[in-house]
Amino acid sequence: MSWPWKSVDWKDPKGGVIRFFPYIPTVVLPRNLRPRDDWDGLAFLLHPEERESWEDEEKMEKSGKGSSTMLAIHGGGDLARMLIRMQLLEDVKGAKFPDPEPRRLLKLADRDSIPTYFIEPGVEDEDWLTYLENTADEAAKLSRLFLQLFARRRFAKTWKRTQPEVSEPPISEGSESLAIAAGLAGTWWRVSESFSTEELQGNRNRRFAGRLRGALANLSSIKEDPVLIVPIYQDWMGDILATLKTNTEVEAVEAVGKEE
Repeated sequence: MSWPWKSVDWKDPKGGVIRFFPYIPTVVLPRNLRPRDDWDGLAFLLHPEERESWEDEEKMEKSGKGSSTMLAIHGGGDLARMLIRMQLLEDVKGAKFPDPEPRRLLKLADRDSIPTYFIEPGVEDEDWLTYLENTADEAAKLSRLFLQLFARRRFAKTWKRTQPEVSEPPISEGSESLAIAAGLAGTWWRVSESFSTEELQGNRNRRFAGRLRGALANLSSIKEDPVLIVPIYQDWMGDILATLKTNTEVEAVEAVGKEE
């Protein structure tokens, strides 16, 4: 399977299309890798509070260019390792906050009053709270904490395995650097996922898939045969698509408007 550089459509049996837009976190993508503007709704695999976080990061960037990035780097960990390496890449606008591609889509949706959905449930949802607790317990296991002692080496080894899987994008300039950025993001995602289990990941993916279908159903009540666009990490897209194909149960989700 080639690395996902282009949007992929999934047609819901009940009507409408979920269009996945695979992107590289913290990277500004070239125009010809961005999705078309013919979508009717926007969904994020995030909690609604992310909107406020992006606004705060935007204010921080205006007060001091690169301050959000430096804060993330100073926080250490695998995210910092990804960001530091992205900053060294030529021809790539990377290590940017707020996350450029999702933020750009949200601004378009707000400007044109397009329905927007945040798919991650809140802690008031008992099933989701149980999932979060189980995920935290798994990450805190002694065997996983032991791996943190070798975190830098682990990141490097995972990157060495991941990068050969990444094909260069179909662009005229900067394709090699962008492929490296994609490999770094894929590495960060895989290392993050390794602190969970396949069972927990499957539970999360099924919940998200059902709620994406619920968002599409809600959008379908407004517009016939709508297209719901979903920005997603490149290396995560295949798992969510595979889960949708199992015909997950639809879970009701409503659009979340911008607070004035």
